[in-house]
This record gives sequence, structure tokens and C-alpha cells, in this order.
Amino acid sequence: MSFMDALNNVMNIQERYLYREKSRDTSIEAARSVMPHMSETHEKVLSYAFDCGYGGFTDVEMANHFNCLTSHYRSRRAQLTECGYIVATEARRRHPERGNNRDHIVWKHKDFIND
Repeated sequence: MSFMDALNNVMNIQERYLYREKSRDTSIEAARSVMPHMSETHEKVLSYAFDCGYGGFTDVEMANHFNCLTSHYRSRRAQLTECGYIVATEARRRHPERGNNRDHIVWKHKDFIND
């Protein structure tokens, strides 16, 4: 079973606790509407993080990978970070090609964090 399948199974199990077994259809629909679902973009970011492995990635590298100059993917990474699927490391990388010499946090998929 893939990581994404396992994650979706957990979300389906969690959804069952949002309403009673004999709830009306409208109550079930309302409960499902507030249940967070993983979007396609979340899946792309999580897959990218996994593919980066132990080397991790910065938000700049992720934006370059997805060819996106907006904060769209960075926002999804932040949400996945809040859920514990992507973790900030102590490592930093610089990207002088961006016109600055700032340090950028290196992020990793949770499966690649050394305990």
C-alpha cells in the first residue's frame, strides 16, 4: 500500500467519527464538508518531498520544480508541515541566483528524518 493510499484510508476512518451511523444524508454531507481532504496539489508536494529523500528541498527549489513563482505550492507545504508530513530541518541552503544571499530552510518528508 502506498503512502498516499494509507493517508486516504486514515482520512476515511477519521471521517466516520464525524457523524453517527444512522445520521441523515444532510448531516453526513455537512460533516464531510468540514473534513479536510488532501488536494491534488498536496499530493504533488508530498510526492516531491518524498522524491527529494534525505537531501530535502527548499521552498525555492520546490517552486523551480513546479515552475511556479507564486506561494501556491509553498502554502500547501506549510499545511503539510502543520500536519507533520513535512518537517523543517536545521539545514539551510542559499540561492544567490534569486538575487539575495538569504538562508532558506531545508524541508524533508517525515520518512527521511533521522531520529
